[in-house]
Amino acid sequence: MAGHNALLPTARTNEERDWAAPLLITGRHDAYKAEGREINAADVTAYMALDPENPASIHACLYAARENARAVRSTITSEMWEVVNTTWLGLREFDSKVLKFRGSSAFLAWVKERSHLFRGVTFGTMLHDEAFRFNRLGTYVERADNLVRILDVDFNGLVQRTADEATGDYYQWTALLRSVSALEAYRKVYRHQIVPDRIAQLLLLDRHLPRSLMYCVAEVYQALQSVLGSADAAPLRSVMGLYARLDNAVMDDLMTADRTLQLQPLLARVSDVAAQIDATLFAPRLAGTPAPAGLLRGAA
Repeated sequence: MAGHNALLPTARTNEERDWAAPLLITGRHDAYKAEGREINAADVTAYMALDPENPASIHACLYAARENARAVRSTITSEMWEVVNTTWLGLREFDSKVLKFRGSSAFLAWVKERSHLFRGVTFGTMLHDEAFRFNRLGTYVERADNLVRILDVDFNGLVQRTADEATGDYYQWTALLRSVSALEAYRKVYRHQIVPDRIAQLLLLDRHLPRSLMYCVAEVYQALQSVLGSADAAPLRSVMGLYARLDNAVMDDLMTADRTLQLQPLLARVSDVAAQIDATLFAPRLAGTPAPAGLLRGAA
């Protein structure tokens, strides 16, 4: 979310459409409009950054992260808790007045820095056991879902711009890549020429980019295989099906004649994977039924 909010509009005439993007990606557009709010830089930034009533806001996400960390305090390391707790306390330094005075860039850079710090501390201090694999599982399922939503709104939105609107598209394309931490990877693979089809290729089908859909699905499969220990489990079958779809795909299969991406089928499959994981791993525990055997033996 913080990364995507760095996508700034390039023209006043496109302001409403451009600032609607984070609302559409997070599924908050209708709720936002229902409250009678205007779609502009200041209002959307405040809503997506600091509004505690918006469940998709950075404020709400950090609050949920701290409460979840508190609930599993005995499972995570003290270093992980320290990062989460100090991040939540540090959020108090920011309010709507600070954002308006200093701009959102400093705040978003701080959020991204804290997020990177937490991931590094997690890898470096947590025992790589079942709890760690659950952490990785959640990370990559959410990352896959967010990536497809970002591409659906931002990639397709940029492709569909008219010639008059496309004046600043180079900067919008680089902002899109930067928002998913892929700009440097793109330049390493394709040099400096920005080509939309290559962006789609990298973000959907590249096997080595940690933010690509292919990479995320592979990581979800590995985490599930370790946790469940059975190839017959429904979530594993769903993930294997999605991976096979991507593994056999070429870009023309995923694009329409006007070069927009057909992403709703992929989003539906990612959502199905998430639902299968929830039904298999979390719903039984909430209902008090036994967990799958792999959870009990801590399959490696």
